[in-house]
Amino acid sequence: MSAYAYIAIGVIACVVFIFLCIGAIRENVCCTVTFIVFMILGIIAQAVLAFLLTNGDHNVGSNLANILDEAWENELKSAGAMSIYESSFECCGRASPQDYIVNDRLPPATCFANGDSKVVENLIAIGCRAKVEHFVTDLLHIFNCLAWVLIVLELLITFIGCGLCNSIRNDRRRSFY
Repeated sequence: MSAYAYIAIGVIACVVFIFLCIGAIRENVCCTVTFIVFMILGIIAQAVLAFLLTNGDHNVGSNLANILDEAWENELKSAGAMSIYESSFECCGRASPQDYIVNDRLPPATCFANGDSKVVENLIAIGCRAKVEHFVTDLLHIFNCLAWVLIVLELLITFIGCGLCNSIRNDRRRSFY
């Protein structure tokens, strides 16, 4: 949901930048002020969204890892449903390799480092749910950092827009002398 909100804010930001371009080309104070107002509203919306994502990133990781629970249920019905997660994240079982043993099954080859199931020491001891949650949380941290950098850049552009608006007003006012 938050990704869609960021896409919507990005589209709105592109439209707002058109106001800045029109205001700069035509030296129109009204368009420049409209740009500044919309940018401030967009910055507030992005800051709220980034704040919510920064504080709720553990819940998002846990919710996305719920997909793994469905894959585990499918694994119990037919072998191989977890293999894509196990090979991608280098993990074994939902919580640990013990999940296979509890269900009277041996861990598959994807649960071993390099697929070598002959050496017991190659068994990967970390469960896939923890790996997926960690992966999603790391991605959200990167996303949140980029969101805050974008907010700072937009603030900088807004200040430049304020300077442009002030310059246009001063030029108009001075042209009457």
